[in-house]
Amino acid sequence: MRTRHFTTSTGRRRTLAGDARFGLCGRLLVCIALVLLAVEGCPLHAAEAKTNGPALVQVSGLGVLGNREMARLLRNFQLKQQQPALLDRAFAEDAALVLLSRMTHEGYLNARLEAQFVLADGRRRDFHWTNAMEVLLPGDFAAREARFHVRKGVRFYYDSLEIAGAEAIPTRAAQRYFVSGDTLLNLRANRVFSPARLNESVAALREALARRGYREAQVTATNVVLDPVSGAARVDIVVMEGRPTVVRSVLSEVLEPDAPTPSTTSMLRPDGPYSPFWQQDFARRLREVQFARGFPDAAVEFTVLGGETNATRIELDLKARVNTGQRVTLGEVRFEGRKRTRESVLEQHARLEEGQPLNRLEAEQARQRLARLGVFDWVSLRYDPPEEATRDVVYELAESKAISLSVLGGYGSYELLRGGLEFEHRNVLGLAHSARLRGIQSFKATSGDFLYTVPELFVENLDFSVRGSGLRREEVSFTREEYGGSAGIHKRIAPIQSDLFVKYNYEFLNARDVASATTNLVGVTEARAAAIVVDLTRDRRDNPLSPRRGVKVFGNMELAADALGGNVNYQRFLVGGSWHHNLGGGRLLHLGVTHGLTFTWGGSDVELPFNKRFFPGGENSVRGYQQGEASPLDANGDQLGAETFTQANLELEQLVTRSWSVVAFFDAVGFALRREDYPWDEGLYSVGGGVRWHTIIGPVRLEYGHNLNRRAHDPAGTLHFSIGYPF
Repeated sequence: MRTRHFTTSTGRRRTLAGDARFGLCGRLLVCIALVLLAVEGCPLHAAEAKTNGPALVQVSGLGVLGNREMARLLRNFQLKQQQPALLDRAFAEDAALVLLSRMTHEGYLNARLEAQFVLADGRRRDFHWTNAMEVLLPGDFAAREARFHVRKGVRFYYDSLEIAGAEAIPTRAAQRYFVSGDTLLNLRANRVFSPARLNESVAALREALARRGYREAQVTATNVVLDPVSGAARVDIVVMEGRPTVVRSVLSEVLEPDAPTPSTTSMLRPDGPYSPFWQQDFARRLREVQFARGFPDAAVEFTVLGGETNATRIELDLKARVNTGQRVTLGEVRFEGRKRTRESVLEQHARLEEGQPLNRLEAEQARQRLARLGVFDWVSLRYDPPEEATRDVVYELAESKAISLSVLGGYGSYELLRGGLEFEHRNVLGLAHSARLRGIQSFKATSGDFLYTVPELFVENLDFSVRGSGLRREEVSFTREEYGGSAGIHKRIAPIQSDLFVKYNYEFLNARDVASATTNLVGVTEARAAAIVVDLTRDRRDNPLSPRRGVKVFGNMELAADALGGNVNYQRFLVGGSWHHNLGGGRLLHLGVTHGLTFTWGGSDVELPFNKRFFPGGENSVRGYQQGEASPLDANGDQLGAETFTQANLELEQLVTRSWSVVAFFDAVGFALRREDYPWDEGLYSVGGGVRWHTIIGPVRLEYGHNLNRRAHDPAGTLHFSIGYPF
């Protein structure tokens, strides 16, 4: 088979396989994905829909995305979200109300709505609204077409916001209830003013004070001045906090049916802020104790025993009386709305025993287990009859769509365009098992995998899965081929809020087109690896796609041995984490550290598969390099991979708007070709910056990394365009 060679600007030779090795299956997947995307957006759909009968509804004046969003919202008014052949008066007036209300909430207080209708008899009628109640349509109104055009007018915004009297909450924090976020550019879009928004912000600030114990706090908007030409709003907020109220003590009593006196009493001294929210939480905890005893109707009454007011605060002494109500027995467990899912599966996961005392906590936990199966849109719970001594537990189920086909797409600076298809069945044979088949093709790689998952196997929060996968990827100086399968379990460990994965993995590991000089240095290029793999992850970030606060730590251990069925022995460890902190003023600090070590304890040094070495570098690693380039090289510039490495990433991000930010970063990696030089004997460093656009699928990143101490075959720097968070 012919192999084509070319040389990069750094002088390193790379290889590309011929057409047969480029991945015909992957090409077909990309073609199918592009065809589906084209058909999805084809205007013929609109014409076809029109000729089939549904009335035409269009919205303009809000931008491409805004027009589509509002048109979809109006369609939701209709039965089954489908437009009828004729639009009635109620639809037209409701549409006007929704559109004008949306504009008012977005700060366009003087928005104007123009509507053009084609009536059932073919006549055209035009209407204009500045208030949804201005125009009343005739009772026999019926239209085949409705075109709404919004003229926004001036947008009102907070030009000046003064808050006086707030001490429990700092002024800057109090202002965030009215204007959103800290950004470098104080855009009007972040300071939208409307009367409704103002009332919501005042209520939110009052609630925040109440949660801190300021029960009688007053928040008032005064001196509201609006400029109708520029849209500038000047608002003064006056806060009168009063004294905070704290709970000094709580006398808790439990009164059971037919008991003349309370059965148990206890004295608690929380010494914390008092608020309705504290009272609700305290009552919930007292009721849960009785739920476990079979008293589902337990109620809590609070009375004030006394108190003391001093110069700084109000102290309360409370009594919480728990009236247990009657003891209730569990009757039948019923499931309503079930169509495809087997009832035996539902009973297995509900785990409720008829004839036992009714425990509302266990019934709710059973509802959560059913919801976690992933085959229902929602699961609700009710008791029937609601007030008898024996009650049935009834779960109302709404089964979700079982089969779906999705088009996948993405972009990375090394693999370039990625496309593929994903088929998923979420309720195989009605057993609540899921099966997923996925194929992805890019300019550098072809991959596919099949995953079969059995949820909640024997133990709560314990899933079992089997997986088969294949990968062929053109690295910088060799071709990676990996095929195999695994079987294992996933357990959510609630006390430490972590996820544990344990699996048996069997792989065929091949490294093609490796230079002959390289093979003498790095071990085997073809291997069968059988290993036990353990993953432990704890993710406490506020957002996995665009984190601003929180910590993530992870560890991975892979133990391969010929006794498990392979022909190599090696051990591989990878640990790391990231830390994200909001510095204020729209500035975010991100720090990531990763360390890896692989060796062959109990085997020969030459048994370590080439694929199991570490190849740092790339858009999610050291950004001055392409994927895998920041690793040990031979004299010709070909990759050798590292047996040990330590990587650090430091970023300072500044929010320019709510969606856009600029970032400066420093990436460093230390590595060693052999573990004898642990932890490293060579280091590489990159600095750079870029811009990010934060979307619902993660940040879209354009970044450039410059290498500070590049080697003979290294590039001066690398430009990356990608989607997703780097670490």
